[in-house]
Amino acid sequence: MTDSSASLSDIEILDILQSMKSDELNVESNKIIRDGGKAGRQEAHKQALVALNQSFEEKFVEAVVLALNLNEAQAKKIRYKKDRIRILKAHGIDYLKIDGAETAQVLSQVAQAIIREDAIVTHDLHNIFPFWKEGWPMVQFDSAYKILEDDINIHYQAVLDMLITGY
Repeated sequence: MTDSSASLSDIEILDILQSMKSDELNVESNKIIRDGGKAGRQEAHKQALVALNQSFEEKFVEAVVLALNLNEAQAKKIRYKKDRIRILKAHGIDYLKIDGAETAQVLSQVAQAIIREDAIVTHDLHNIFPFWKEGWPMVQFDSAYKILEDDINIHYQAVLDMLITGY
């Protein structure tokens, strides 16, 4: 991606960024939920949260790399919160002021806890939702999914708007 973005004109990059505004982050996660059925409702929503995070991260990285013409090392680092803040700040963008930046961090932490912590609420996720307490299993994945899905879409659109405006 980084090699090809250097050969694109500014107009082509803006067109691509504009077209990314119609991206749907929830396609894979909604399929997981549909295929989960009623019996596996909570498990399906748990996996949908992981898929939603992966979709957001892929599209976020693609947009930022394209707009800021990042090199391969920066493209890898942009996935991590501190590096994301630092790299974007170097390009004049205050990431933490973009609507939903906290949501992106929460979604990432939820996905990590599902994958690495066997869906146990970590210290950072304590009371993120009223029904989540540190050390206890995550519950009500469907409610958490609905909240995070809406908010991450708002954040993704805000990021694209910021990148388009700054371009």
